[in-house]
Amino acid sequence: MNTLATFTALLLVGLASTKPTTNDHTLDINEAFFPEAFVIYRGKKDITNIVVPVNSINFDYTVDEDAPIDLDEINLEDIYVFFIEEGKGLFVLQNKQATKLLENGNDISASSDESKEVYFAASDGIYRFNEQEKKAEKYGTVTDNTIAIAVINGTNDFYILTAENVVYKVTNDGTRKEKITNVKNAQQIVLDSANNLYFVNNKKHVYVRLAEDGTVKRIKGLPAHPSDVQLLRPPFVVEEAVPVVAGKKTYLAYANGTSEIADIILDTKPSAISVEMAVVLFAGHNNKIYRYYLLPIILSEMEKEELSDNMKEVKSFFSDQTTNIQSVATRSRSRFRA
Repeated sequence: MNTLATFTALLLVGLASTKPTTNDHTLDINEAFFPEAFVIYRGKKDITNIVVPVNSINFDYTVDEDAPIDLDEINLEDIYVFFIEEGKGLFVLQNKQATKLLENGNDISASSDESKEVYFAASDGIYRFNEQEKKAEKYGTVTDNTIAIAVINGTNDFYILTAENVVYKVTNDGTRKEKITNVKNAQQIVLDSANNLYFVNNKKHVYVRLAEDGTVKRIKGLPAHPSDVQLLRPPFVVEEAVPVVAGKKTYLAYANGTSEIADIILDTKPSAISVEMAVVLFAGHNNKIYRYYLLPIILSEMEKEELSDNMKEVKSFFSDQTTNIQSVATRSRSRFRA
């Protein structure tokens, strides 16, 4: 994996990648990394899932791919942030307004392409987001208690995981369901940019099912008996890999069956993490959603005494990655729609 993609996967709160080239210390994520100034939503229960689509619902794909992000033009309030609050339902947050879409929503997924589709897994099947009316509408004929969904990039097809821990591929506008027989006892599912399917089984082992030929292989190099495992949806510039959090440690799992450990330790673990947008990250913690816009933090010319202690640590940790951070912004294929 190239340096840019590797760096992007390392960004803050639970991301995994290889070690930075010159830093030799770890970044310990603790309570200090959740300042009140970064809160964009306050709930009453845990935030268990956050998804920020990087398709056309939030990005403008009509601009020059190589044009850098203009920091002055970005209005982060205008992007759609979908989330689940435990026991409360599935919501969308935009312009500081949270709207409930489903009482029984279990997961959220959107492809990384020019579509504007966002899909929801629910206890009675699949729903799709109606942007014009800001509501969820039933999609297709699936009626299973669906606990996870992963949209296949470039299509209207997706994988679903049911409460019986069975994975199906759903096609034909949600009307055809095919069981994936070599994915067994799945507890979580996530797709990478090449549509390789990663899953965690009931023994907390991580596997990948290759899009090319359906071969299933176990990811090597991860802890044999972790206390818990979480697969993350990867940043859009990361290819054929997904971040993995195992216990307090972070990794990047590759489609070739290997993995690498990061220098990020989660002493405080967020209840949900969204890293799809790469330079803008979201985390759920203490019943709140926090937003981290990394460019102003890391590229800031502020004097150290003007930065909080935890942001000083972030700035120091990524001090040798400034060029890569700027490359991430430039590589962003399009600007935020705001």
